[in-house]
Amino acid sequence: MLGETKILPWVRRLLEERRSHMRASQPWLRVETDGFAYIVRDWSAGGTAIDHFHYTGHIGGLVSGKVGWSAAEALTPFRADIVRRSADGATILRWLDIDPTLLAELDHIARHR
Repeated sequence: MLGETKILPWVRRLLEERRSHMRASQPWLRVETDGFAYIVRDWSAGGTAIDHFHYTGHIGGLVSGKVGWSAAEALTPFRADIVRRSADGATILRWLDIDPTLLAELDHIARHR
């Protein structure tokens, strides 16, 4: 019974959130922008969450750089906008322009985890 009371709030939040895209954290996705490289916290076909992001711009600000799997030698260009920032520096980006092949991979992997 105790386990059920801990799980129910998590399930309720999940149902309330109703995301358009499934999120994943594996395999690791790398984002490079302005000379900084990040292994992101989680990602989806809709965007990504980056802990301790260097950019100090405002919500709605544009970010560009390169993105790809952490082990990949070649990364592809992307453009994204900032949709949320937390006090601890976590930043949520929404993909605006990303390689269609990588986007399809992100979607496929996240859906089949």
